[in-house]
Amino acid sequence: MAITPQQKLARLLLGRPVDQWIQERRAAGRSWRLITRDLYEATNGQIDVTHETVRAWAAEPEPAAS
Repeated sequence: MAITPQQKLARLLLGRPVDQWIQERRAAGRSWRLITRDLYEATNGQIDVTHETVRAWAAEPEPAAS
């Protein structure tokens, strides 16, 4: 699956791959819904997606930057 514009923006705003950022929060015991809220807050409201979107992003690692 291709990287979405929102994933690209999230990567830029977070300064790291989104899937890694999400996986760290899952490892800390955060729920998908709380991670969605964390993402919204970490990007100053620029990334507003559903918890299902965040879950899908975590399942599909981003390709390495070229």
